[in-house]
Amino acid sequence: QNANELLEKAADAAPQPPESAVNGLKKVDRTILRLNKLLASPGGLSAFLSTFNYSLYILAYLQTKSPSISAYASKLFSLVRSTSSVTKPPTTTLLNNAGVPPIAALAVLISKARTTLRLFGLFPLYAWLRTLVSGPKPGADPVLHRIALLQASSYFTYQALENVSLLADSGVVAPSFIQTINRGETTTARVYLWAYRAWLGGVSCDFLRLGREWQLESKRRAVRKQMQTDGRALAEYQDEEDAKFDKRWWTDLMIASAWLPMALHFSSDKGGIPGWNLGWMGACGLVAGSTRVKALWASTA
Repeated sequence: QNANELLEKAADAAPQPPESAVNGLKKVDRTILRLNKLLASPGGLSAFLSTFNYSLYILAYLQTKSPSISAYASKLFSLVRSTSSVTKPPTTTLLNNAGVPPIAALAVLISKARTTLRLFGLFPLYAWLRTLVSGPKPGADPVLHRIALLQASSYFTYQALENVSLLADSGVVAPSFIQTINRGETTTARVYLWAYRAWLGGVSCDFLRLGREWQLESKRRAVRKQMQTDGRALAEYQDEEDAKFDKRWWTDLMIASAWLPMALHFSSDKGGIPGWNLGWMGACGLVAGSTRVKALWASTA
C-alpha cells in the first residue's frame, strides 16, 4: 500500500505535458485515421499516390534551383519522359545513386508504384468499353455516346500499350514480341510514345464532350427562357440545377486543361513543349487531381 501511495505521489509530482503538445498529438492521430480511411476508399490509394507524386515533382523542381543537384533533376525528368530514340532508363539507375536527393528518389519510387498499379487498369476500362459498345441508353445523346466510345477506346489502347511496355522493361514480355509490334525494334520507346498519343486522344475527347454538353445545355436554357417570356412556370429548383451544371462543367474543363499540356508534351517525338520541366508537370498533375482528392478527403471527416 505504501508503495502504491508513493507511486501515486510520484505521478502527481511529475511534470504534465503542455496542452499544445497533447492537442498536436490528437491532430496527428485524427489525420492518420482519416488518411487510412482515404486509402481504403475506392480510388483513394490511386488519388493519394498521384497527389503525393506530383507534389514531389514540384519539390524536386524547386531543388533544381541549387546548381549542385540540377543534373540529378535532369536524370529524374528523363526517367518520366520517354523519347522516340531513347528507352526509359531503369529506375534502379537513379535510386542506387548515392548523390540523388531523397525527394527525387522518392518521386521515382512513387511513379514506379503508380505505373505498376495501372497494370490492372484495363479491367474497368474494358467494362466501360463493353457497356458503350452495346449502344446508347434510351434518351441519351448519340453524339455524346460516340465521343465516350472514342474516349474509352483511346484510354484502353493507352493502358494496353503502357502495360506491354512496362512488362517488357521488367523482363516479363519477350523482346521478340516488342520487336513484332515495334517495326523490328526491341526497345519500348516507340511503344510508350504511341501509348501517350492514345492518352492524348482520350484527353482531347473531354473537350469534345464539354463542347457538346454546353451546346445541349444552351439549347435547354434557351427553351426555358422562352417559356419564361411566355409567362409559363418553371421548376423552382431549376436555378440550383443550372448552378450545379456550371460548377461541374467548369471543373471538368479545368481538369482537362491541366492534363492537356502534359499529354501533348509526352506524345511528341520532337522534344515536347519548350520549357517543360518537373515543376510544370507537378503543377498540372496537382490541378487535375485536386478536385478528386478534396472530395475523398472531405468524405473521411
